Amino acid sequence: MERREFITAASLVGLAAAAQTAKADLIVPRKARESQGSDANAQRYVLLEIFYTSSKDKRAALAEKFDKELIAQRHEIGFEKVGVFTVNDELMANERGYDAAKYDGAVFVVQETSSVELLLNYQRRQADLEQKFNLSEDLDFVDEEVVALRAFVSQPKIDVPNTNPERVLQLRTYNSPNYERNFCKESMFEDGELELFRKSGMAPVFFGNALFGSWVPNVTYMLSFPNDDARREGWGKFVGSDEWKKMSKDPKYARTATRIRNLFLRPTANSEI
Repeated sequence: MERREFITAASLVGLAAAAQTAKADLIVPRKARESQGSDANAQRYVLLEIFYTSSKDKRAALAEKFDKELIAQRHEIGFEKVGVFTVNDELMANERGYDAAKYDGAVFVVQETSSVELLLNYQRRQADLEQKFNLSEDLDFVDEEVVALRAFVSQPKIDVPNTNPERVLQLRTYNSPNYERNFCKESMFEDGELELFRKSGMAPVFFGNALFGSWVPNVTYMLSFPNDDARREGWGKFVGSDEWKKMSKDPKYARTATRIRNLFLRPTANSEI
């Protein structure tokens, strides 16, 4: 079996198992457990894809192709609310620890669905539509990263807080050393941190726990700001709040995130997020 085929097969097996666990709700944070019932099915699934190219020029060509064709194509498959992004070069230039060699050429796609079956079948549907739309022609991306997430109870679907052309999207991934710490990190968000984001003026797009993909186990989320001044103001209120100071020092939340990926993104012209 070829490496790419093996990875695809392993991913699908992992998603199938994770989906069954998600349906059974065997292990969930306290707030999620207390909130379950008929509304639990409203939780959506978020699929994050990162396509890696070898240069900013190739990134621009891929992003333009995706902006014109991929959004409608993903709707045809059955996904809702499709966003296409590249890194915000100006903001990332001053970000400590930023891996420019990796992410400068990346194109990000975020989409949601309520169907586990769609997630299980999307690779085949995607391949069929790529052939129909010639979407794979001359794209020249060298690798792809895929992460499937189950949305939080308190943020059950993707929201689009604003459509300002100057908006800044912030994508953060918190990798935990094990699943116990991972669920504790989700509880930290569900039991106060996510609401503190809202109080600080930072609008959530999605919050989700990874079912499969890279950096597993992880919590990944996206925030939206009308501009960079609003981003700086929001984070200033958040880190300066008494609630965060107390929460961040609580020993029960220790080592919930031992590796963090922080990226500022810029949407393409037709991005729906």
